[in-house]
Amino acid sequence: MTGSWPHLSARFQISTLQESYLMIHRMLGFATTLSLLLSATNAMAETLPMDIPQLDRNQEITMALSAAPQELQADAGVYVLEHSGFVLVRASHNGFNCLVERDSHVTAPVCYDAEGSRTTLQASLERARIMASGTAGPDVDRMIDAEYHAGRLRPPAKPGIAYMLSRDFVRLDPKTGRATVLYPPHVMVYAPFLRNEDIGVPKQFVRSTTHVWVEASGKPDACLVFASVH
Repeated sequence: MTGSWPHLSARFQISTLQESYLMIHRMLGFATTLSLLLSATNAMAETLPMDIPQLDRNQEITMALSAAPQELQADAGVYVLEHSGFVLVRASHNGFNCLVERDSHVTAPVCYDAEGSRTTLQASLERARIMASGTAGPDVDRMIDAEYHAGRLRPPAKPGIAYMLSRDFVRLDPKTGRATVLYPPHVMVYAPFLRNEDIGVPKQFVRSTTHVWVEASGKPDACLVFASVH
């Protein structure tokens, strides 16, 4: 969740994800993902930062939904990125909401359950709005932290799940055009403020694909990461 990664810090905050995952062993890129990343619309390219991947709307919807299990996709809500941030283009009928979170040359499809949609997803939406305004890097993280501190953003109040089952969690190399997978399909369970040391995760297992670990350790959008065989 970019909130959480993106973050999931949310659970998925994208910048957090990028920092967390760029050291993972690189895997083969996917031609289909590369095609999506290169199919930008002129209007969006003129208004969003040039290093933020642009997607055709229909392709973005498909990619966003790929984060969720197939049985949830038909009724899940969908957000797409426009010049001022994410906009809701399809309302949710099952509590789940999906989107393709972005950071510098990175796409990270995420699908939040109802609790995550109420909390962590809001941080992801705010992060995108800030980035669309031209702010980047550590300043974005500081602004999100301030929103949590002020109570305008809230951590999940109960356990829940965010799905990242897509194989399009990738980074596009702007020089070679190659798409590189940053982390395999996985699920995240909300665990606000949990730290890796709280559950005995040694440093060598952080970002592991074979052990459970905590993303955004100690943050409001912290979550347990479970690699998936999906």
